[in-house]
Amino acid sequence: MTMQTIADYIEELRKLYDLKSYYKAMAYIGMGPQGWTKIRSGGGISEKNAIRLAQALKIDPIEIMAVSNALKAENNEIKMIWLKLAKEKEEKRKRTEQ
Repeated sequence: MTMQTIADYIEELRKLYDLKSYYKAMAYIGMGPQGWTKIRSGGGISEKNAIRLAQALKIDPIEIMAVSNALKAENNEIKMIWLKLAKEKEEKRKRTEQ
């Protein structure tokens, strides 16, 4: 099951607000440059930052929280549950955008 990563959402943010760098995108949601290093290496983000990112993108925070929790999950079964929720939220969002 392929999924978006937090980096994909940061890229959406960068494009949406015409931010010239990933560091500017991180600053836009109140995160420091060290956060980008963690995200780029496939890490998740805190719930607070997931909410900020979702608000900036005007999407349901549950979608980003689910992706982030999937990335952080150590147990494969739990990871798959978070991935399923993230995919459902993403598909619902894409249907409503059409």
